[in-house]
Amino acid sequence: MLPESEQRTLFEQLQLRPIINGVGYATRVSGSCPHPDVVAAMSAASSQYFEIDDLLSAASQQIQESTGAEAGIVTCGAGAALTLAAAACLAGNNPDVMDQLPDIAGLTRSEIIYPIPGPFDYDHAIRLSGARLVLIDYHAPNALDQIERSITDRTAAIGFVWLRVDERPDLEKLAELAHRHHLPLIVDAACALPPKENLTAFIRGGADLVAYSGGKHLGGPQASGILCGRSDLIRSAWVQMVDMDVRAGTWSLQHWIQQGWLSRPPRHGIGRSMKVSKESIIGVMSALRRYPIRDPETEYAAWDTTIRCIYDAISDLPELKITRLATGMNGQRYPNLRIESGEGPQGMSVRDLIFALRQRACPAESASTSAMTLAAVPARKVILAEDEQTPDRAFLFPSCLQPGDADEIILAIRQAAESYRSRIVR
Repeated sequence: MLPESEQRTLFEQLQLRPIINGVGYATRVSGSCPHPDVVAAMSAASSQYFEIDDLLSAASQQIQESTGAEAGIVTCGAGAALTLAAAACLAGNNPDVMDQLPDIAGLTRSEIIYPIPGPFDYDHAIRLSGARLVLIDYHAPNALDQIERSITDRTAAIGFVWLRVDERPDLEKLAELAHRHHLPLIVDAACALPPKENLTAFIRGGADLVAYSGGKHLGGPQASGILCGRSDLIRSAWVQMVDMDVRAGTWSLQHWIQQGWLSRPPRHGIGRSMKVSKESIIGVMSALRRYPIRDPETEYAAWDTTIRCIYDAISDLPELKITRLATGMNGQRYPNLRIESGEGPQGMSVRDLIFALRQRACPAESASTSAMTLAAVPARKVILAEDEQTPDRAFLFPSCLQPGDADEIILAIRQAAESYRSRIVR
């Protein structure tokens, strides 16, 4: 890893300025910063050559140990994992169908039952496979009955999206329904971590394919994901993702043909544009190996301390309404601040606050920085998590804050409020 001074020089040359990430693990703010052990593993991988199938074989073993699934692959994000999961359910072990997707013409099974998209929908990743979605209100009291009545000879799979700790319908009941009709159950668990128990919960609950993000709380490289589940479906996703400039007789996965699982290698599949690098595969494996030793209570305590510190320093501002919360929007145990537009003539809108935090131009000030440093380092933008339901609410999450960020957030919000106050007074 480059020393801080060299990092700064590099960023200046590229005209880049890092941000203060108050959003959390979102892709738009570049996800998480991997642990140095993960970065070191990725660096080691970058200096060697491997057959990708060998790397995926090793990753499958690690994923099996970490999730309890029969097998798994590393993907270039949870979105890619969902597309490959859907493609696996459509194609199975039929190379002709693999070659045809996303064209579903002539396919007997081409539909996937899926929850009606909400504010955090990622159904496009499923539709990218070519599957036609049959949308059901999964939160309806009779959702399971609706799902069962929607199953036809055209149904290839049933989907489930985990967004909340009280997600509906009950996963085990949905899995039982799917298996009673000999259908696989796909689970979108991209944002299900933490708690780390969720890394095994969906497979235990009966899911056949589960998609996780590798670049969020898991701590792997940002553009990475995991697809785990039934070995036959993982094989299908695998061969639809990797480079297939191969010959049947010398293919590195020739044993799958010899075992009778596949009649021939398919051509490049729908996941070819979603290829995953050797560095990402090794990085995810390293993150999975670290995950069990991480202490969630220590992480939570650090997050809570940061949130309390920021709250104590800005909660007195009359321009905004600040509330300290113990759980995230989806019920996960996740301390954060809810920031709402202020009331009355002094009230500052969240929209104005967001713009002010993005447009910071003055040098950063904090107790830990010297005056000389302040003159050399421009202020960083502070990015909040905006509420998609209302422009008058945003959230500040601590999981991706770095040392010194809390002081700068306090300064930035107070400066924004004071600037707004001075304009109102005039």
